[in-house]
Amino acid sequence: MQRDHLETIARFKKTVIPHPQYVSAFEQIVQAYELNEQVGFQQNLICIGVSGTGKSTLKRKFYDQYPVIQTELGKRIPVLVIDTPSIPTVKNMAEAVLLQLGDPNFNKGSAIEKTGRILNYMKACEVKLVIIDELQHFIDQGNKAAPRQVSDWLKSLIDNSGASTVLMGLKRSEHILEINEQLRRRFSRRVDLKPFSIANQESFWDFFRVIKALDSVLMLPQPLELSEDLVHRFHCATNGVIGYAVNLIISAYQVAVRKKQDGLNLQCLEQAFTESIWLDGTGCSNPFNPSFKEKSLTKFWEPFNSLPMTECEK
Repeated sequence: MQRDHLETIARFKKTVIPHPQYVSAFEQIVQAYELNEQVGFQQNLICIGVSGTGKSTLKRKFYDQYPVIQTELGKRIPVLVIDTPSIPTVKNMAEAVLLQLGDPNFNKGSAIEKTGRILNYMKACEVKLVIIDELQHFIDQGNKAAPRQVSDWLKSLIDNSGASTVLMGLKRSEHILEINEQLRRRFSRRVDLKPFSIANQESFWDFFRVIKALDSVLMLPQPLELSEDLVHRFHCATNGVIGYAVNLIISAYQVAVRKKQDGLNLQCLEQAFTESIWLDGTGCSNPFNPSFKEKSLTKFWEPFNSLPMTECEK
């Protein structure tokens, strides 16, 4: 693939589309950061969303806005970002935090000693906000005692650090709050990142603008002719999840490049859907095929069976 096409894909992957739901979530996290940074007020929230709705993009964008700063007095880490280990325990969770804080001896000492070092580092590095991602790992693969143990540890760390905290994960992550009432009270503020809906005019046009904006990033000679029918096809092809829309449009762009076309069309999108989303999505099972009857692809053998039903369901 030619260099300019590779640069287009790289630019596309870095693009953030500031749709209303994303902007609202970002502003709430900024507020939590600024309240802590300016007046020392600790505001915690939990951010919930299915995979592909923008949690990782939100985390990356926020971290980029408040980067690590090296000063004469040492390293300043205004925002500390932690990815939950795949099989979490208090021990490896503490090690993950220490590693991000730059402790060369992150795996040394007891859990109590590690927690003490975390608090010292957070104070020295002036951490104002902690983002803990992939919270569902506490529920998915921890042992039966792990959710209670880790939630108790988190509560203690949050209380003693003074930093605001954002927990991010899939919907089942909320179980860790259900088993610990004290932690639940600390995270009563909630941000939802949901798949796009087209149930009403406002949400339909939000989704329309996102698809239009993604296409414009490609800067192809012929912009995508986005009709109401095509928006519905996009919605059924992605279940309203922006991550799927990104993958679909990148794949359609690659198809267009191979076929030396000036823009995306139904044929490009039909082939891209099969290549990037559902290998068995051919013929009347492909939303971009003329024979497709509008419906949600959420049955057992279809690509979105683990995602919530949408209004495409018939």
